Amino acid sequence: MANRSEEAECEIDSPRNQQDKSKAGILDLLLKRPLRWLTMLIEELHWSFFFGVIVVYGVSQGLGKGLSKVSTQYYFKDEQKIQPSQAQIYVGLIQIPWIIKPLWGLLTDVVPVWGYRRRPYFIFAGLLAMISMMVLWLHTNLHLALGLSCLVAGSAGVAIADVTIDACVTQCSISHPTLAADMQSLCGLSSSIGSLVGFSLSGVLVHLFGARGVYGLLGLTAGLVVVVGMVLNESPSRSLGRKHANEKFLDAGSAIWKTFQYGEVWRPCL
Repeated sequence: MANRSEEAECEIDSPRNQQDKSKAGILDLLLKRPLRWLTMLIEELHWSFFFGVIVVYGVSQGLGKGLSKVSTQYYFKDEQKIQPSQAQIYVGLIQIPWIIKPLWGLLTDVVPVWGYRRRPYFIFAGLLAMISMMVLWLHTNLHLALGLSCLVAGSAGVAIADVTIDACVTQCSISHPTLAADMQSLCGLSSSIGSLVGFSLSGVLVHLFGARGVYGLLGLTAGLVVVVGMVLNESPSRSLGRKHANEKFLDAGSAIWKTFQYGEVWRPCL
């Protein structure tokens, strides 16, 4: 009789145990494993690099892209009073800093500032974007040319920060080849979440604060890029003379030009 009662209890408890195990497995999959993965990246790559990836890809580029796209449309319509067809031309001009991204990459690789190749460019990019956004936020009845210049400068700040963090990711991929795929996953995850949040909140924020108010928020996100430049773990390199730096810049530009002459490179661009 005792054995039968124990078997009955086991039969009753087994579905509960299976349900508890399934819940624990889901919790481990959705929460514990991602936290362990993020903790591993922070320990292996340094927390400042992790912070830089989250800020640049997630906040500056991802969140900023979602907020700026909608706010720019309303800024041209409500503040500058221009037609949508004309506004599309100006939107295209704002993308020029992203078209010349190879130039920013050459500067960060070839021209160190005070012995650093990454930190000064983060600080410069953050200050450029922050000042531009603050001008758009604080000044009413801004002339179209000045407003467009601020938007182009803000776009340049985001592009420079983007290419600089790309260089940091590449450098870490060389020093930690086993974590290269994890770093790409972290970059993509940060950008995707930032873009999702940005596009989800853009309409609400424009409705509450107006297009200029959203630019004020973007100025705060640009300030985080300045913080990245201040805290990034980077060892100073040997400063190059101006003549030697110019030679390296020209050599790198020549190498890029030769690369673009291959059909496998320029055909996808079309």
